[in-house]
Amino acid sequence: MHTNPSLESAPNQLPQAGPDLQQIAIVLRERGWIIGVCASAGLLAAGIYTKRLPLMYETLSVLQIEPRGRVLGFELDNTAPSGSEQGVQTILETFRSRALLDRVSTDLNLAENPDFSPVPLSQEQTLNVLRGCIDVRQRRGSQLLDITAHHPNAKITQSLANGVAKAFIQLQLDQRSSGARSVLEFLMTEADRLKKRLKKSEEALQSYKETNQAASLEDRQDTVITTLKSQGNNLATARGTRIRLETDVADMERFTGNTEALLQIVSVAQNPRIATTRAQIADLQSQISTLRLRYTDKHPKLIQTANQLREAEGSLQKLVLQIPATLRAELERAIATELNFEGALKDQEKQALALNRQSIDYKVLARDVDTDRAVYESILRKLKETDVARGVQLSDLRIFESAALPISPSRGSALKFLAIGLFSGGVLGGAAVLGGCLVESAWRSAEEIEAATDLSVLSTVPRLSSRRSGSSILDRMSDPSQPILEAFRSLRTSLHLSARKQGKNCFLFTSAQPDDGKSFCSMGYALTLARQGVKTLLIDADLRSPSLEQSIFNSHSLPGLTEVLEGTLKLADAIIPTSIPGLDFLPAGRILPEASELLTRKGVHATLNSARQRYDCLVLDSAPVHSVSDSLLLAQAVDSVLLVVRYASTPRKAAMRAIHLFQDQGTPVEGIVFNSANPTSMYGYYSGEKAELQH
Repeated sequence: MHTNPSLESAPNQLPQAGPDLQQIAIVLRERGWIIGVCASAGLLAAGIYTKRLPLMYETLSVLQIEPRGRVLGFELDNTAPSGSEQGVQTILETFRSRALLDRVSTDLNLAENPDFSPVPLSQEQTLNVLRGCIDVRQRRGSQLLDITAHHPNAKITQSLANGVAKAFIQLQLDQRSSGARSVLEFLMTEADRLKKRLKKSEEALQSYKETNQAASLEDRQDTVITTLKSQGNNLATARGTRIRLETDVADMERFTGNTEALLQIVSVAQNPRIATTRAQIADLQSQISTLRLRYTDKHPKLIQTANQLREAEGSLQKLVLQIPATLRAELERAIATELNFEGALKDQEKQALALNRQSIDYKVLARDVDTDRAVYESILRKLKETDVARGVQLSDLRIFESAALPISPSRGSALKFLAIGLFSGGVLGGAAVLGGCLVESAWRSAEEIEAATDLSVLSTVPRLSSRRSGSSILDRMSDPSQPILEAFRSLRTSLHLSARKQGKNCFLFTSAQPDDGKSFCSMGYALTLARQGVKTLLIDADLRSPSLEQSIFNSHSLPGLTEVLEGTLKLADAIIPTSIPGLDFLPAGRILPEASELLTRKGVHATLNSARQRYDCLVLDSAPVHSVSDSLLLAQAVDSVLLVVRYASTPRKAAMRAIHLFQDQGTPVEGIVFNSANPTSMYGYYSGEKAELQH
């Protein structure tokens, strides 16, 4: 059984839950007549107001925004294009400016024109009236501006529309001319300043050239760079020669006295005298080989050639022995040459660095001159453009369509006021309906009930349409085509099937107040149980104001529960079969004002226990909780208590208090039956009929 801890801890606190969008739509549909009444009242008020308004004439003058004019390839204005969003907004604001209104008033002499105002007006009053007669708007998706004028006089209306258009174009031209003069003065001042700055930059550059002889700075840099490269090559060559000689000298010191080994050294082998001597020796050896083929060893020529060979070999050996001293001398010369080239290279590098430093300063001054000259030339060009533009008065606005003389009064204002009245009335009506929905104390959805009570809504029962003649409520509810049966089937599924597992078979239906539909719901629940094959007894336990007997049998005088409890009638004799198989009915019997005293006797428990033995399920319809205490007394003898809450009718506080009363008695409410719900709140599933029973 469901309990609510929050209710036990704070019994006087009522949780609030605002209606959702679905419920708001339902409320608006239910109370749409209120909105209709308010809208009609607003429409009537607007009609009365428009009847009192004077007849107004209305006409339209159209301006077109064109691309900005260009003269000699130069744009006339430096401001943002008028076709842009910002430009159009600026134009619309200009139409409301005092400067434009003053010009229109002066051009049309409105202050002294009796057609404009029958009474004399001051200048400020004239401007205020004129401002109310003019409306300027941009046509959506175009470059057209509609200037609408309205006035009781047709000719004045035409004059205002055309006069505002012409005055605006002239005002724009005057503003541009004034702006061009200001720009021209600024450009002339800026040109003089830049001219002096350019002259100062050129003088500084010339002074630097004269001081540092920088006229041929680039040629000097080229010469120094060429010399620097040449000195670098010479130094590399000298360093290579020195390294080679150092290696050869070290090898000679290692091979001292070894002629053959010394001849393998490059510096020795490349010595001119040694090379010549070795060539001579090779030639003599070749001659000896040839002569031996012709002559014997004793031949004079062969002997002479052999002597020459021995002399050449001796000379070679002497030369080889003398070469170390020669190489050392060459090494010293190579070292000296390398040092000389290193010094010359460093001197050239210093000259190059100095020239680079001069070049940096020179380029800075030259760049200043070029920049000042470019800016000065740009200002001169702009000065000429502005001078040309000042002499050509072109506007990017032209009159696309002049205002025509209106023939008949305009009804646009009347229609506008009527629409405003209708809309305002509808909005006020809707606000009143929604406000009432927010502050009303009744629930409109199962979600609101569950959020406030923490009890499950076991079923949502829709409304029934009006009764059909010749049929009782029970007969109509038993009709298989009746959609409301599905709601009671849901209640049977939610309650009876789970209750059977717990051994519960006696259910009490009650409500917080009368007319919430407890009798209807108890009868519907009993009907669905019987249709399922459950042998069911429906008991009318409302001994003060019974209604089931009238609804089922159209009778008021049948004996029933009262007589059974008093002992004057047996239970079996009081039970009456109904037209529904498996469903029997126990009427309330004689109405007793002192029913609570009768119910306090132990006979109620005995009667219900006796009925339990004969029936599978007992369904009791009891009195409202807050009207009498009968339901609280009967709750002690039943298995489950069901509270019926009527859609948009049962006060929340009354329902919450009834729940607390049952909790205090130790018989908490099993669940809620949400009765007589709006079919639209059930997403259009049900479309039944409305019963005459308070359902």
